[in-house]
Amino acid sequence: MPRHPKFYMRDGTLVLKAGDGSEVLYRVYRAVLENQSVFFEGLLSLPNSKVDSLAGDGKKWLEEVRAAGVDGTTDETALVLPAQLATKELDAFFDLMFYGSWMDAQPATVDACAILKISHFLVVDRGIRFAKRHLDKEDALPAVQRLSLGFSYGFGDWVRMAFDELMSVPINELTPEEEETMGWKAYRALARAQAEVLDVRLRLAVARIPVVNHVNWCYNHTWCQAEWTKMWTSMSGVLGALIKEDAPGAQILENLATYDRGGTTEECFRRTCEGLQDTPEKVSILKEEEGVVDREVEKLLQALGIPSKWT
Repeated sequence: MPRHPKFYMRDGTLVLKAGDGSEVLYRVYRAVLENQSVFFEGLLSLPNSKVDSLAGDGKKWLEEVRAAGVDGTTDETALVLPAQLATKELDAFFDLMFYGSWMDAQPATVDACAILKISHFLVVDRGIRFAKRHLDKEDALPAVQRLSLGFSYGFGDWVRMAFDELMSVPINELTPEEEETMGWKAYRALARAQAEVLDVRLRLAVARIPVVNHVNWCYNHTWCQAEWTKMWTSMSGVLGALIKEDAPGAQILENLATYDRGGTTEECFRRTCEGLQDTPEKVSILKEEEGVVDREVEKLLQALGIPSKWT
């Protein structure tokens, strides 16, 4: 059985063997793992009430190790790690655990994902927080992967972050692989949210046309309002933007001044655009779209038993 070139430490006190088929041996510090991992504390320090808090694959593996009667003191009695913990993932985890800095380390995304996976399995709270902090950045993960990891690790904020990003991806443009990764519940929730937001936008464009804030010297209020309405309800104006653009409705309102004003008096157009930036109308539009997403995400989290906030 091959010994790991870096993590088979001469003065190590616990021998572990990769279970992914490589059979690589790790010889590490038992005390460090016991101190950082609820899992290893429960495994190596018996009896321990914290074992009861473990669940799923972790608890199953712990019971199997106990039943095998191995103690990890020699290569022959190494504790065999579960097959789903790949050697490369273990390398990233042990590198941080024994050689890295919890404060200063800047892992690559793939390593942060590995650290998160191993830390979650072994119940290393510090490792979970470390990896999550590095993966919290919006561009760290593709939306579908973030959604899947949010489900796996119970990160409600990741589910919401991913859902917000996926709202700008037409549901029919998702690949079969992405649909499978998301799961049917998330896919259906996203489809409902996108359809409802489109309905909100259509009502905004057709039934909620703002009144022009005319200047005193505007020569024809009726004509000015008609030209504003034409801009608002045309496919080259607000209506088209609300239907075709990926940006939130409130952001589209912020870009009003960039649209062709047509025959609307220039000063009336400017005043009306600026006035819409902080009006109850804009706030209500923003809240209405966000409310749609909030409701779908909350229902999804409740169905999966995931808290809205991760602590």
